[in-house]
Amino acid sequence: MTHRSLACLLGAVVFAAACGGGTPPPVEPSPAGSASAAPAPTETATAAVTPTATAPVASAAPTESAPPTQPGPGDWDKWSHDQKMAWMKAGVMPKMKQVFQDFDGTKYADFKCTVCHGAGAKDGSFKMPNPDLPKIPGTLAAFKPYAAKHQKMVEFMGKQVSPTVASLLGEQPFDPKTKSGFGCMECHTAATK
Repeated sequence: MTHRSLACLLGAVVFAAACGGGTPPPVEPSPAGSASAAPAPTETATAAVTPTATAPVASAAPTESAPPTQPGPGDWDKWSHDQKMAWMKAGVMPKMKQVFQDFDGTKYADFKCTVCHGAGAKDGSFKMPNPDLPKIPGTLAAFKPYAAKHQKMVEFMGKQVSPTVASLLGEQPFDPKTKSGFGCMECHTAATK
């Protein structure tokens, strides 16, 4: 199963979760929005996994003399590591900290880069997807019980974290119809079972 097809499946599951199933976990940077990512193998499941996200603000890449601004569409992939780090610190981290702490202020009281980036935050690579994050089942059949078991977190991730991060990075939220955009599999890896 490809990265995008898994994202489509998860989108379908998130949609189903919003109507009584489960949802993914949160993330928090500055300009907020929510995005969900999940692949949907059925038309019903894929039909409505479009979370509301704040439209990316047109911006220029940060420079040494100017404070970082939110990336515009397609900018993130063109930015240097230093530019990305500056925006993560100035925009993404504050917003996602707020989002996660609003979700669970006790669990995320000490919100740090490691919440999303795990060991990559410690070694400076910030590699994503992060294998330290919970693995997401690769089929709708396997995802349904997972989403039911972790309903609150799955909904949080799908409705708040994924769309917010997408917006903050100047990306479109995952669209199960086109199987494109920023979704769950940008951060999570697939379960092998």
